[in-house]
Amino acid sequence: MAAKNLKLADIAERVGVNRSEVSRVLSGVRRQGRTVSPATREHILEVARDLKYYPDKNAQSLAKGCTNTIGLMMSMTGDRPLTDSLAEHNHEIIGALAYTLHEYGIHLLLAQCAPKHSGERAVDNMVHIMRSQLCDGMVLSDITVDDERPAALEEIGLPFVVIGSPHGIGLPAVDVDNVRVGYEGVSYLYGLGHRHIAVYNIGRNLISGQNRFHGITQAGEELGMGRRLEYRDDAHSQMDVYTAVTQRLNEPSFPTAIFTEDETSAFGAERALRDAGLSVPKDVSIITCMNSRLMRLIAPRLTTINLRHEEVASAAARLLAGQLRGVQIEKRSKLFPPVLEPARTTGPPRKRRFPGR
Repeated sequence: MAAKNLKLADIAERVGVNRSEVSRVLSGVRRQGRTVSPATREHILEVARDLKYYPDKNAQSLAKGCTNTIGLMMSMTGDRPLTDSLAEHNHEIIGALAYTLHEYGIHLLLAQCAPKHSGERAVDNMVHIMRSQLCDGMVLSDITVDDERPAALEEIGLPFVVIGSPHGIGLPAVDVDNVRVGYEGVSYLYGLGHRHIAVYNIGRNLISGQNRFHGITQAGEELGMGRRLEYRDDAHSQMDVYTAVTQRLNEPSFPTAIFTEDETSAFGAERALRDAGLSVPKDVSIITCMNSRLMRLIAPRLTTINLRHEEVASAAARLLAGQLRGVQIEKRSKLFPPVLEPARTTGPPRKRRFPGR
C-alpha cells in the first residue's frame, strides 16, 4: 500500500496537481463540481505509464462498493456432463455475454449448479457466491419449471436477468420464443407434405422444453395430425437419439421427417438413418434447432431453426448492465422470434420411401 501511495504522490508532484486529482483520474471517478482538464488528464495517464503504476482494482472495487463483475449461473440438467452442455449449448451465450459486458467495463464470472439428483440445491450455490461478494448481479440460464433461483434473487435484492422464458410474471427475462420454435418446426415439415413426424424435444423440466412442447402440440392439433405426430423428450445426446431412431426403424410405418432439439442430436438421427441404408432428405427429412456459428462451419447443410443465442445473450447483458447503473427496467419477458433457415436436409416426402418395406 505504501508503495502505491508514494507513486501517487510522485505522479502528482511531476504533473503539479493534488494527489486526490491523480487518484480520481486513475480510478475513473468523476465528482460533481470537480473536473480535470483533458490535457491534465492525459498528462497524468502518461506519467502513470512511465512510472509503471497500476491501480489496485480490488481496493477500487471495495471503495466503490462493487466488483464490476456479473455472474452467469448455469444449471446442469439431466445426466449430461457440464462439458457437453458448455460445448453444445452455452459457448455462444458465454461469448456474447463476455463481449457485451466488456463494453461496459464489466467482467463475467462463470458459476454452475449440479442437477437435483446430486442433492445439491442451485439456490445454495448462488447464495454462497453472493455472500462471497464475487459479483454485482446475476444472469440465470437453464431455467427449470420449478426453479427457485429467480425468487431467491428477488428476495435478496440482487439485480438479475433471466435467459429463458420463466413461468409467472414480473421477471426481467430475454429469450427466443420457444412456443414458436416448436410450432414452426412442425408446420414447416407439414407444409412440405409430411404427415408423419417424429419429434425429439429438449426435456420438459426446462421452461424452454415446456414451451416448445406447447408449440409442437398446438401445431399438431391445428393440422389434425393426431398420433402421426410422435413426441419424445427422453433422448437428448447424439447417442441417445441414434439409439432411439435405430430402434424406431425396426417398427412399422416409420415417420417421413424428424425434428430434433439441436444439431448434435440431429447428427445422431442422420447417422442412424445412414447406417440403415437410408438417405437424408431423399428418404427422411431432418430439421433441428440452434444453428450456432460453430455448427454452421461443421454442418452448413442442416435445415435449422435459429435460436439467436448471441442476440439473446447480448440483450440480457445490456439489460443487466443498465440495472447496475440505476436504469429502471420493465420486469417482463422480451422474446425474439426464431428464424427458420431451410437447407439440404429437408424436402417433400417420397411416395414410396423405403423399398422392400
